[in-house]
Amino acid sequence: MVLPWDQDPTLAAFPKTPADGQLLVLETRAKVHAMPWHRQKLTLIVSSVRHFVEERRAAGFHVEHRLADDYASGVEAFSAWAKPKALHAMAPKEWAIDGRFRALATRLPLTIHDDGGPGGHFLTTRDEFLTWVKGRKQVRMDQFYPLMRQKLGLLVDAKGKPVGGKWSFDADNREHARGVEMPTIPWFTPDALTQKVMRWVGRDDVGAWGRLEGFGWPVTRAQALSWLEHFVERRLEGFGPYEDAIRSDERFLFHSLLSVPLNLGLLRPDEVARAAAEKYQRGHVSLASAEGFIRQVIGWREFIRGVYWWLMPGLREANGLSAHRPLPDFFWAPERTGLQCVKEAVESVHDTGYTHHIQRLMVLCNYATLAGLDPRAVSHWFWAAFVDAYEWVELPNVVGMGLHATDAFTTKPYVASAAYLKRQSGLSAKGRGPAAARDEAPCARCRYDPDVRVGPTACPFNAMYWDFLDRHRERLSKNLRMRQLLTTLDRFGPEQVKAIRQTAEAHRKSLRPYEPAWAFHEDRG
Repeated sequence: MVLPWDQDPTLAAFPKTPADGQLLVLETRAKVHAMPWHRQKLTLIVSSVRHFVEERRAAGFHVEHRLADDYASGVEAFSAWAKPKALHAMAPKEWAIDGRFRALATRLPLTIHDDGGPGGHFLTTRDEFLTWVKGRKQVRMDQFYPLMRQKLGLLVDAKGKPVGGKWSFDADNREHARGVEMPTIPWFTPDALTQKVMRWVGRDDVGAWGRLEGFGWPVTRAQALSWLEHFVERRLEGFGPYEDAIRSDERFLFHSLLSVPLNLGLLRPDEVARAAAEKYQRGHVSLASAEGFIRQVIGWREFIRGVYWWLMPGLREANGLSAHRPLPDFFWAPERTGLQCVKEAVESVHDTGYTHHIQRLMVLCNYATLAGLDPRAVSHWFWAAFVDAYEWVELPNVVGMGLHATDAFTTKPYVASAAYLKRQSGLSAKGRGPAAARDEAPCARCRYDPDVRVGPTACPFNAMYWDFLDRHRERLSKNLRMRQLLTTLDRFGPEQVKAIRQTAEAHRKSLRPYEPAWAFHEDRG
């Protein structure tokens, strides 16, 4: 059985030759209508699945391609019809579907293969991660990542020590990208099959969201491999120093966009990481750039997947900061916010189904945390809106790292004032900067002033940031990394703190939910 994210014919559940068995590929009505999916995401998944079917048939395999109400009923219907002696499936990557498949295995001849380790899509099995977690006082990515480097033999010497003397060069990768020329993204022209899917996705009864025009994501392994080659040749060297940069005129900068084909199974994490390591070993890219990228692929991505299975299903209910405000309307209609950085990030999602990680974390999630938005509502939006988002990856990232609704695997809230956003967009410490900066930096063209904390012209990030620290003082004072910020807050004095609170509350009261509300059915499919 092939689920949408299993588009890798080498996976353990799949027949290696046509004589070994046939493939069952299911599309489901329930999953299509579970959420207001981004039109490009829906196009990407359905088109890639149908291309996979065509390619497997061309390779001589018999492929049973069916439309079902949901995956479980589709499997049962096929089993009743074909009466197979054995069924094989990769462990589903979603908690709800995984549970249904395991229930099926009690009454059908169904073998479920771990989606990690040899024959899996991830590099570790679920049990291996849970064993690593057991008994640990802290569960942190920086403890997990070296083990993955050593396991794969990437950027380590003969003794398993890190090349360059340290595991992470993250401190070297925080430059703004003002005035830097960006390479062109080699988007793909939709073929006839993809165009047919696009016409269906564009229908009113599908219930999707976002811009469909301009679709150019890879829908085959061949296209994904060409993207990987282009990235390591043209963008990997710039990825490192500029991975945390923000540019109004450049949505993608040097980011790889490879999370999109990776999360569909069109690429394997080890081959992606090895391609980057090889470029460094040949002297074509810096160690900081290669390591920074590899850390995302075999470190953070693998860690987050393990955290998902460790903390589910409770992760859905996590809300450690007691944040309950509904998602504002501008997450669906970006023209409704006056915050330029937020507007640009949401516009990018609306137009392409994508923004890079610093906009996700330090613009969108930062805003959501400071404004007190409900973590589950923010999670729903990320899951529906991003072309590379599935619950296993977005939920721990959004709820855990992004909104600090749980501290099970993070050390502090990832929150910042406008000063951080201004710095990463390349503006000078004072003033709005030169003409080039005004073109490239969202703060330079915003109705709000990033240098002002209180009043109607103050950037809401400033007032909400200091108000957040004040409101959660008791909790944050236990964190050594936050105490210095609280000391700074205390220097403002009671009148300034009162004005900050009033400015922050005025902004929060201006927020309105989107009407009519979208429906989100997490477990459908």
